[in-house]
Amino acid sequence: MRASPPLTDPTERTDPEERTGPEGRTDPTERTGPTEQPDHPQPQGATGEAFRLTLPVAMAYIPLGVAFGVLLTASGVNWYWAPLSTLLIYAGSIEFLAVGFMVAGLPLYQVAFTSLIVNFRHIFYGLSFPIGRLRGRVRKAYGVFALTDETYGITSAGPGARLTGRQITVVQVVSHVWWFLGALLGALLGQVVPESVKGFEFALTAMFLTLAVNAVRSSRSAALVLLALGAGAVGYAVDRYVVGESFLVVSLLLYVALISATYRKGEEAAE
Repeated sequence: MRASPPLTDPTERTDPEERTGPEGRTDPTERTGPTEQPDHPQPQGATGEAFRLTLPVAMAYIPLGVAFGVLLTASGVNWYWAPLSTLLIYAGSIEFLAVGFMVAGLPLYQVAFTSLIVNFRHIFYGLSFPIGRLRGRVRKAYGVFALTDETYGITSAGPGARLTGRQITVVQVVSHVWWFLGALLGALLGQVVPESVKGFEFALTAMFLTLAVNAVRSSRSAALVLLALGAGAVGYAVDRYVVGESFLVVSLLLYVALISATYRKGEEAAE
């Protein structure tokens, strides 16, 4: 009577060398230790989704960029400063103001201070901008540089709040390209616009008037309008009788102080 073969535990793991296939390959069902997954490029659909989010931005950036390019050339500035400023400044309203700065020859300290006041809101954007999703110093540096009102709005709410770091970079780069193309087109058009055509210098004033009207409609606060008018009146008086070329700086500082005091007073009343 032959002895029966020894019974083995079916759950017992055998040596991986014994579990090889015909050509020395290991069993494909065998589990190996965790491996580090490479950073694969995202599928094309993810990039396409980020690109689609920039289409509303293009509808605003291209016409406004054209107006900026035409305004710059109509002010007597060489056309190439339009696309160049979009690459170096890329700050929207400040680029419009820069045209007036160059034409008027304002001192550097006033240009710097005005730029700080106008773009001061970007400091608050940075508090909630998802810069942690951006990998590498280059992406993070560009993310800070290219943080505009529109790209912040995209990445802070709606479908854009779920974007990955690479998609955020795509949104910012493509939006930057829209602004560059608009300014370039406007600068080229400005070369063929006859000098007899007047009124382009009013583009900046018209833009800020439109923004002011929309702000008043959305807030429906007469107090803010009165504070702005009062700050403007004081700034005009200081510019006229005390320190020349100080209207914008004085008006902005006074307006910021007034609305801050109003906000604090409202908070104290709520308590």
